[in-house]
Amino acid sequence: MTAGAASLPVLGAACSSSEQTVEKEIGVQLWSVRNQLEADFEKTIGEIAAIGFDHVEAFGLSNSGIFPGLITPNQYEHVVKSAGMRIASCHSSYFTPEDAPTIIEAAKRLETDWVVIAWLAEEQRTGYYQHAENMNKIGEQFKAAGIGFGYHNHEFEFFETEEGEIPLEIMIENTDPDLVHFQADLYWIKKAGVDPLGFVKKYPGRFCSYHVKDADINLDQTTVGEGIIDFESILKENKTTGIQYVFVEDERTDSPIENVKNGYNHLKSLNY
Repeated sequence: MTAGAASLPVLGAACSSSEQTVEKEIGVQLWSVRNQLEADFEKTIGEIAAIGFDHVEAFGLSNSGIFPGLITPNQYEHVVKSAGMRIASCHSSYFTPEDAPTIIEAAKRLETDWVVIAWLAEEQRTGYYQHAENMNKIGEQFKAAGIGFGYHNHEFEFFETEEGEIPLEIMIENTDPDLVHFQADLYWIKKAGVDPLGFVKKYPGRFCSYHVKDADINLDQTTVGEGIIDFESILKENKTTGIQYVFVEDERTDSPIENVKNGYNHLKSLNY
């Protein structure tokens, strides 16, 4: 872990209801405002900061070490820091152990605590034991660099393989807990028909962060706090599950700033 991650005051302490004087630190996954970022990067980062978010999770880091729009890690970090926030985590495309040094260098320039593989493309959704082996090798390099490494789930990692196994469980159970963590996207877990609270409790200490986005009764995305996911109960288990960060995410493209603001306000209102 980096010093920045270790200093986070909220998640472990806030598990007790007697600790409600501890300020909750809440982040946002910037994919939520992707179209706005493309139109005006600096303005959008400023609007996110004005909501009250303490930190962000960047997205789109490529194997070449740059972001969409040819934004460099230095430029990204400068804009976010100038707005009074920090880049706590960063999503990347899938990469191999051979690509890891380039990603690590970018992560250092971002001054981020975590790099998280965002997903597997459809043609990569096989050979999960090999993915686990690759992630262990990547994790070794990241640990040596003092940066956390993880993997973010969608719905498909819960679809059984031909052998009747669950891909996400294969990856969790075949990676070293000291080297590889997981980012639990609570919406996609629910969408897959799995209880998010039960799943994260099944693997104590294996999660680095949550994506907090909500589901309506039809399991479509809705505003955080207006759906059926019990975020308060999940967040009360932070000490058990091991997470350091919570990131509001809303992938809908209508009123994205307002959507993440509503999510921020909901999390602030919860007792965890």
